[in-house]
Amino acid sequence: MSTLHSEGAAEVVLVRRHLKLDHLNQLQIELLAEVFDAEPGVAKVVVRKQWLDIDYDAAALTLDRVIAILEAHGGELSQDWWTAFKAGWYRRREEKLRSRLAEDQES
Repeated sequence: MSTLHSEGAAEVVLVRRHLKLDHLNQLQIELLAEVFDAEPGVAKVVVRKQWLDIDYDAAALTLDRVIAILEAHGGELSQDWWTAFKAGWYRRREEKLRSRLAEDQES
């Protein structure tokens, strides 16, 4: 999911990330949902035992920030190859989106 629309002078680029998690208990899951809800740029977040579904503005938040928040609360991305592959693809996609936004702001 990638939706580009204007909101005032700034463009909002919503992306959806579906990430498999490891090492979270129910208390950590509830805390994570609250933390992500308060994070600037987050449009929607659903945290379950083994999954994080998050929609956020790629101009305001990055996957690396999402992972840092997750790790700060005792969780981590799953170490399976598919999750690692998706995380790499998500990062490249975000870099392209931010690059396109920077180009649009220059013109």
